[in-house]
Amino acid sequence: MITYPLSISANWQSTSYVSDLSPLEQEWLFEPNSLTAKLKSKSQIFSVRVLSEQLFTLSLEQKLLLNSTAKTAINREVLLLCDNKPVVYAQSWLPKNDSSNPLHNMGERPLGDVIFQDPALKRTDIEIAYFDAKHPVQQLVAKLNLPEKNLLGRRSVFSLKEYKFLVCEVFLPGAYLYS
Repeated sequence: MITYPLSISANWQSTSYVSDLSPLEQEWLFEPNSLTAKLKSKSQIFSVRVLSEQLFTLSLEQKLLLNSTAKTAINREVLLLCDNKPVVYAQSWLPKNDSSNPLHNMGERPLGDVIFQDPALKRTDIEIAYFDAKHPVQQLVAKLNLPEKNLLGRRSVFSLKEYKFLVCEVFLPGAYLYS
């Protein structure tokens, strides 16, 4: 049984320090625009499956990463599916503040469809990590009956005006960047 949220703790590195990626891996991992749009362009049917959406207390490290004073955030975990095949596990940390936030009630709508429509959107540098066979995200790979494989992921902090949130995307076995 998988306990959510899955840990995304890893040795996150700036893209400038990662040198052993193929051109195809770089194309997907360094994509500056919407990953959702890129996945939609590669498939007939794109969908989002919500795995978990729960309130959690931000650690000091998470507050520093988000440059946030919020005490709690919503942790949203989803699978991005192309032609009914899971290709990306995504996790978002959406700090809770007093005002209502449209990102807090997304349901099965892709976050990328919403945030990339806003011209005020800014993104920090993308960081890359490897997820080996012992990483907790591999529990999800096993549950999905996907082949065991060392995985690649990326994360960055986005901001819409003063609101900052983290998005992490782990490319599952069979994702386009491994082709």
